[in-house]
Formats: sequence, C-alpha cells, structure tokens
Amino acid sequence: MSQLPWILGTGAAAAAIGVYLWRRDRDAPATKPPATDAPATKPPATDAPATKPPSTGPLPGRWVWPVGVWRDRRPEISDGFDGRRRLPSGQVIPHGGVDVMYRRKPGDAWPAGTPNGTRGWVMPDHRAVLAASDGVVWSAANTARGGTVVIDHAPRKLATYYTHMSALLVAPKQAIRAGTPIGVIGADPLDGQHLMHLHFEVWRGGAADRFDPQRLMETSWEYLPDPGDVASRDARNGTQRQRDRSSYTVSVTSHQRRPPRR
Repeated sequence: MSQLPWILGTGAAAAAIGVYLWRRDRDAPATKPPATDAPATKPPATDAPATKPPSTGPLPGRWVWPVGVWRDRRPEISDGFDGRRRLPSGQVIPHGGVDVMYRRKPGDAWPAGTPNGTRGWVMPDHRAVLAASDGVVWSAANTARGGTVVIDHAPRKLATYYTHMSALLVAPKQAIRAGTPIGVIGADPLDGQHLMHLHFEVWRGGAADRFDPQRLMETSWEYLPDPGDVASRDARNGTQRQRDRSSYTVSVTSHQRRPPRR
C-alpha cells in the first residue's frame, strides 16, 4: 500500500505488519522497531511511555468521536492514555491509548462486573465503531486482541488504531469517510473481565508516535449519532480476513485489567 512506508518505514510489507501487530497486541510502549518479529515474551528494555508530542491545536481535517451518541448519551473516555496494565509476570506497562464507553446512569440494566459494565461505565451490545476521520483502511484483521483496524489519514501524517472489535465491517485499501462504521465493539479476548469497550489510539507519524488524544477529542471533535444495531451487518471483508489470517498471526502477551470497583 502506498501509505505503508511513512507508517512503519521500509522493508517487506509482511514483516512490517508482523512488527506492528506484535507491538499493538502487547499495548506496550513503542521505542525503536525491532529488527525481527521477536516473541512478545521478551519485553522491551524500558517501560517508558511512547513520546507524546505537544499539540498546538486541532488536527487538520474533520475529526469525530469513534463511538456514536447512544440514546442521548455521549461517549466518554473511561480509561486514559496514562492508565496501567499488569502482565502475568507482574510487570506493569502503560496503556498507551484511550478506552471509550458510556457513563453509567441510574436504571441501567447491566450489573457491574459483567461484560457490559463496571461501577461507573457501560457498553450496550452491538454498538458500532466509527472512523475518526477520512482515510484509507491500511489493515483490518482478527488478532489475539479482537478485531483490529488501522486507518491511514494521508496526506496528513496521522493514523488511527481501533481494537477489541467483535466483527469488522471494512477491508484493507478501502477508502472511508469520517463517521463510517468500521466494526462492532467487543471485548479483549485476553482480558479476564471481558469488558466491552473500544481501545483507540492516534499516531502522529507511526505507532511509536502515539499520543494522548483526550484533550483534542473533548474540545474539538464532533459527536455523531450512533448508527443503530450493527450485529446483523455482514462483515464485508470476512473472506479477506480468513485469507490474511496466517500472515497476521504473531505471539502476544496478555494483560490483566484491574478488577472493577463494585
């Protein structure tokens, strides 16, 4: 794909995709790209978070929240960029992205500790993930962290990353507009709580340059209506996902979410 070099540098596309998924699946800080697809069981030498370049203003182009307004309830960030995750080894790593859910209200049907909710947040079934800006789908595949999509927003050197989806609604190389449904919100298969939410990242230049988008999202991004129940929509790239699956298979390390406060 023409946008691949600026996201991950030169080299064989398959190797680059493997490196990218290895990094994303671990939700670990990105520093320098490894020379090979080293197993994820060998953590990087440092736990320092990825560089967060300062923002001088809104990002160029139109930007929308990646989850729609549901029953007059706006999506919010339930866990921020500087949150922490614990590996089975006990190592604590940075979150590196933001989680998007809806704030709990009195009368919500989902008890805390279920896949649909915690003490403060809820996520109904079958909600859509929306493209945050115009772009081209660079990758869309099932991974160990659930359905995962990366959108290239060229010629702006920006990309967005979405994961924990239960179904994908787009295919690689597909041109999309801001607000296009790209998948169905699900849960991280490696999360013992199986909490349904969207994990979302913004990259300025590449995966190593992810930064905290919360201030921009809350001050300058549009809210769009939730497009409705997307459970019955066909994943148009289903055949493509099965065909690509072997080239996207890499070792991953699971993390443990902090138990919800009840």
